[in-house]
Amino acid sequence: MKLSELKGKNIAILGFGLEGKSTLNFLLTHNIGFKNLTILDINENLQASKLVHSVTGADYLDNLDKYDIILKSSGVAINEKLLPYKDQIITQIQLFFDNYHGKVIAITATKWKSTIANLIYQIIKDVWCNVKLAWNMWIPVFDEVDFDEKFDYVVLELSSYMLSTLKKKNYISVLGRIFPEHLDWHMSFEEYFKAKVNILKGSEYNVVNFDTIEDFDLQKKYKDLISYGRWGKYWWSYGNFVERDKKLFSCNDTLLMGEHNLENICCALAVGDILELPLKCVHQTIKNFRWLPHRMEIIGEYGWIQWIDDAISTTPESTIAAIRTFGKKIDTIFLGGTDRWYDFAELINYIYSYNIKNIVFFPDTWKRIKSDLQKHKLREKKSSIMNLLSTNDMQEAVDFAIQNTKKWRICLLSTASPSYTNWKNFEEKWDLFKKCIKEIGS
Repeated sequence: MKLSELKGKNIAILGFGLEGKSTLNFLLTHNIGFKNLTILDINENLQASKLVHSVTGADYLDNLDKYDIILKSSGVAINEKLLPYKDQIITQIQLFFDNYHGKVIAITATKWKSTIANLIYQIIKDVWCNVKLAWNMWIPVFDEVDFDEKFDYVVLELSSYMLSTLKKKNYISVLGRIFPEHLDWHMSFEEYFKAKVNILKGSEYNVVNFDTIEDFDLQKKYKDLISYGRWGKYWWSYGNFVERDKKLFSCNDTLLMGEHNLENICCALAVGDILELPLKCVHQTIKNFRWLPHRMEIIGEYGWIQWIDDAISTTPESTIAAIRTFGKKIDTIFLGGTDRWYDFAELINYIYSYNIKNIVFFPDTWKRIKSDLQKHKLREKKSSIMNLLSTNDMQEAVDFAIQNTKKWRICLLSTASPSYTNWKNFEEKWDLFKKCIKEIGS
């Protein structure tokens, strides 16, 4: 849909969070010439703009036939009330692709897509290109990209919500690791997978994690995939990053921790090659690039304990990556949160393999993880003694860690589940964690 098609229309903005506010600001400041504009949101206490009409509360989806176009925030799922109006629904990200004609590097993965996006953005920026980063739901694309400004590249992180109905044409697409996530929204892993793989359609180049290609047999459906990671075209061997058999530089030339970050760097190398960026410049950026907040971030030592913030790890796979990174230095781990039907069997194997002794469980998944842990212990005839705490109170969790974690060992906040049962988001979870540990000894 072209922006000109919005002229003279009755438009509704569905969902008034970060993306909805961004869409409103865009429509009000770009002389769109719409007829009427209405905000629709279930939250009857929201502070909407005085410049437009609002419909809020339980009946906010009534009378949808009044609107010619419904600009839906990506995180709002299509339900039975919305389904009859699906032809009138469009998202901000679809509107962007329909109207922006510069070179877009689109990136998605279940986890670590923000690291990939930021690393690629920084590499391009460091070679003096005019580049913009739109960072998933943190920085909506309408807040970053002016259609009238010419960029060399736009680096765009996409969620499965954004991709579920997206039709696009773009320069490079990146597809990282895929494992079960957001099943409460997509209702099945099959639907989630279809949304993620949708990123490969309409791209000039597709850069894909080698394990993702193999696990889902993608080479049968998509041709000319550029692989990265384990056994891909760009990977690491004998302590060096390589392109096929060509040695590039040492794996020690990075501040990033963990094997998953070696994969992220391989992805950036692949994109750098497509863009024909000098390897020397790419190497220099990789050497200086620091990890993002809440991703295996070392907070410091308090009470003789090293505290690690991995608050954004909300799947078993991302928590496993943290366990593999810090290894047997981990003495205490905080687990659990909103139940999205994850399988915790492999995570529990790692907990036993790395001999993690102290575990805090948060609701709702606390009972399921704890039960699986006990079953594994009986099945494998484990004799190790663990200290377990079930709580929804962060102060109680930190006190437990102080009492049980050995000196100089690690307490890891990496819950393998989202935070919404107990906290507003992972940032609130992290804020409480930080507040509690900073008070140690004060």
